[in-house]
Amino acid sequence: MTGAAVSEIPLPARPSASRTARRWVTARLVELRLETLADSVELLTSEVVTNALIHAGTPMVLRMRRAGAGVEIEVQDGSTLPPARRHYSATATTGRGVEVMDSLADAWGWRPGLDGKTVWFQVLHAREVWKPVDR
Repeated sequence: MTGAAVSEIPLPARPSASRTARRWVTARLVELRLETLADSVELLTSEVVTNALIHAGTPMVLRMRRAGAGVEIEVQDGSTLPPARRHYSATATTGRGVEVMDSLADAWGWRPGLDGKTVWFQVLHAREVWKPVDR
């Protein structure tokens, strides 16, 4: 990440990392006065962190920086395997990460590193994200 100031947080390879990541990006969005992006950014962050947990199983670093009217988020993990589109049945509860990225991110990609990879995405515009109703 280059340009604007970068905030980062290390995350352990534990299931709690996704919750920690969502809370952290939401707090950064409030600081940047970009709360309208929270739904998309929270969901995408959770997706990328969860995928890193499942497929890399290593500690990771989450970074965020301002990108024009939005933000760029990246997650660096210890796996060299790139993100891949999965083909599961319509009733499967997994395998839709790339579709989520394609639907909600304005841009996304990945790059290899010396000892792992970094998956990144940009959210520049608020989008409607389906959320379950609290009861």
